Amino acid sequence: MRFQKTTIFAVIAAVLLVGSTAGMAVAQGGYQLNPDADEHPDTYFAEDRLTVEQHDRSSMNWLQYENDNGNVETVDAHVNGSDSGAKVAYRADQIDVDAFRQFPRVDSEDGNNSVTFLNANNWTTANGATVSDTDGATADGVQSIEIASSGSVTSGSTESATYAKPDVTSDAEKRYLQFVGNVDSLSSGSEVAVQVRDSDGDYVEAVINSSRDATADDVIANQTASGVIYQEQLGQLTVKGSGDGSLDGVAETSVEVRDADATVTIVGLNVEKKSRWDFGAERVPDTSTDDSGDYTDETVYERPAGGEIEAADFADMGEAFSSATIAELGYLDVHYRMQDDPSAVSIEWTDGDAYPNFPHLLDVSYRTSIPTAYDLTHGTITLEVEQSFLSERYVQLRYAEAVGDTETGDIAESDWIDLSGSLGDVNSTITADNTVQPDSEYVVQQEIKVLQEQHDALQPTQSAGGFWGGSGSSGGPFTSMYNWLAGGIVSLLTMFGLAKRGS
Repeated sequence: MRFQKTTIFAVIAAVLLVGSTAGMAVAQGGYQLNPDADEHPDTYFAEDRLTVEQHDRSSMNWLQYENDNGNVETVDAHVNGSDSGAKVAYRADQIDVDAFRQFPRVDSEDGNNSVTFLNANNWTTANGATVSDTDGATADGVQSIEIASSGSVTSGSTESATYAKPDVTSDAEKRYLQFVGNVDSLSSGSEVAVQVRDSDGDYVEAVINSSRDATADDVIANQTASGVIYQEQLGQLTVKGSGDGSLDGVAETSVEVRDADATVTIVGLNVEKKSRWDFGAERVPDTSTDDSGDYTDETVYERPAGGEIEAADFADMGEAFSSATIAELGYLDVHYRMQDDPSAVSIEWTDGDAYPNFPHLLDVSYRTSIPTAYDLTHGTITLEVEQSFLSERYVQLRYAEAVGDTETGDIAESDWIDLSGSLGDVNSTITADNTVQPDSEYVVQQEIKVLQEQHDALQPTQSAGGFWGGSGSSGGPFTSMYNWLAGGIVSLLTMFGLAKRGS
């Protein structure tokens, strides 16, 4: 087969053009600085708490939320976490999960648990107590009931609500009384008792009582609280009543309000399980060391004081919660960093000829806004700039807010806020704005004189290996591919006798 030299050179030129264009495309994509370099000009918006209305663990990942169009989006940010290492906060009474609703379990239901304690009509009341369906009272999507006294309970009197659907006939002592909910009101002198009764008059109970020690085995809580968790094995509770002195089964569960008025909301109740629900690993002070700054993980099984559980992540939540929806999920100390949204950052390197001893000028422009949606609730947000260089290195440091759709180059000089007067020591943090408004467009500009070694340290890191090149590759996958193509072309030229042969 014969080839015209012009045809061959045209093919070679096209291949090289494609290869070089691909290399430029990669160079322009991704984050164009090394965020791990000491000299990296860290610029970020810091938010003390970002709350997501609904987090479905079965379909959502970290920092995802449902936007106003019903689509799942991801917040371009990094969860820095609290000093303890906690990054998320959630409350037990704001978890929507099947496990909370599945009491009692009836074999014939085949997944449709219509016989549930959460149906107020399944309860029988006495002496004025009421049971109400209050779905959504603790959080959207969370089912609950409210058990309340009449408002006229006095010393020595009792009002009650009884649920007679359980039918446990074996191993009663191995099963757990599990309660998740809120103590909404607790009048002075009042006691709320959650009782588990068998068929011949014996019962055990756990109480809510302001005069009791909250750490006692039979105490659910001793104050008003939201997010109360109680789980205790029935065999560890004292048997009372008029039967044979032993708890032979579970025939009914009741809630009694004694001596004064009280109201409780229940989202989770069970007396059938032989194991506890695992609510995750909370970050707590490590008492095994003398360092007050040390923290460790502690599995949450009980929470008499209620409140939020602060954990590093969801990994240690039990299997029962693998498909749970967590309402009002809080992410702690969220940083909206430049490297989290490379498309919002413009990086330009120019020669520093105008500045002796500084071969490079780094020009960084960060333009972004904090996202808003019905399912997002924002806390306090500040704009922070880390001073990575000596003050005299900064040619320019400024920002503009509420610029809307105005192109960065068209922002009036009077709209820029100069930060150069706030420069101080290296590694200090400048709070440029402590009243950042979500959905307001911000632009931060920095122009910095940079030494050669600093320029080199700030170059983006490249991953390599396999077909794309070895660990020493500096140009990324498309550079390696370009070199591979070039090598092949040289061989092709040699084959056709067009390349200069060595002696």
